[in-house]
Amino acid sequence: MKSFQQKNLSLRNKLASVHLEQAVEQVILNTAIAQLDSGENEQAVLKDIKKQFRQLALSKNLFQEGLFLYTELQKLNVNVDTALSSMTWFP
Repeated sequence: MKSFQQKNLSLRNKLASVHLEQAVEQVILNTAIAQLDSGENEQAVLKDIKKQFRQLALSKNLFQEGLFLYTELQKLNVNVDTALSSMTWFP
């Protein structure tokens, strides 16, 4: 699985390109894809995915592929994160 930051794709395309063996993990991705297709905010969906994967990790039910995806999602995206934080600097 290539790093998401190496690809310049939307979150929906990134998630659609991933297939996880564990049903519970795949359901999280499928739900997120459906939310994005229905027009929900990408940042809100990403936050929800991270929350669900974190719960799996804390309960030790996150498998290797899911852990790799969770780690990739946790990596900082400097362009987006800087843009979002800079909005709070100015009134």
